[in-house]
Amino acid sequence: MSTEDILADPAVDAARPRPTQGYPRLRRLLRHRLFMTGAIILVIVLLATLAADLIAPYSPLKNDFRYRLGAPNAVHLMGTDNFGRDVLSRVLYGGRTSLAIGLMVVLASTFFGTLIGVAGGYFSRLDNPVMRLMDALMAFPGVLLAIALAAVLGPSVLDVVIALTVTYAPRTARIVRAAVLVVRRMEYIDAARVAGAGHLRIIWRHVLPNSLGPLIVQMTFIFAVSILAEAVLSFVGVGPPPPTPSWGNIIADGRSYIPSAPWISLFPGLVIAITVLGVNLMGDGLRDVLDPRLKLEGR
Repeated sequence: MSTEDILADPAVDAARPRPTQGYPRLRRLLRHRLFMTGAIILVIVLLATLAADLIAPYSPLKNDFRYRLGAPNAVHLMGTDNFGRDVLSRVLYGGRTSLAIGLMVVLASTFFGTLIGVAGGYFSRLDNPVMRLMDALMAFPGVLLAIALAAVLGPSVLDVVIALTVTYAPRTARIVRAAVLVVRRMEYIDAARVAGAGHLRIIWRHVLPNSLGPLIVQMTFIFAVSILAEAVLSFVGVGPPPPTPSWGNIIADGRSYIPSAPWISLFPGLVIAITVLGVNLMGDGLRDVLDPRLKLEGR
């Protein structure tokens, strides 16, 4: 009997989860208020940063000491900083750096975390040594570990991405491992093994597709936390180096002027809060739609 015949058996087919039913889930997402609210917020922020060349009234690096520490007005809607640079322009251009760091951390931590999680969850011999290493990394507070790694590597965008990837990949690995441990015990996985399917085929065709739900939700969490972490790293001086604008180093530039010019740090802080709120709302919506346990609870 061929692999296709065994996997087509009605009993095996009934036991197999249905990850490909994407259109009903898409309709549920489009009707989910939290998800749509978060998506609208994130889209607005993304469009504003991508269109910074058209929207920003000034260059983010242009100094004008005549308007140094200028309060928000009709000419500079968010005021100016200690070098006379337009805060609005710097926030718009800085979003490119901060969002790019968040996206790169999501992709890198998802890739490596998935590899580690699948290896630990599917191959029993690798589970204990691999996951103990992940536990050792998770024993450190995330922000402190990121600061330590960024301080050792140096202040640059790439080094910040590496530091945050090392920090958040273990969390992704544990989530993927937990999903793989459940999926690998399904009947259709046993049927695929009996039919002679190799490990790579089983992982690619059956294990990974049925582990995507919690992974996608985790990706939204990492994206939000990475934006906040970049701000923390920049605030302590190990983030992207000046004069490259990012939301974090704009806040850091204004910390000495908070009593006299609070708008320098206030506006990028508000943008970070709004962006993280939007991403978290999207994550909550994805969790509600993709987590089967919430369906069983009637939510």
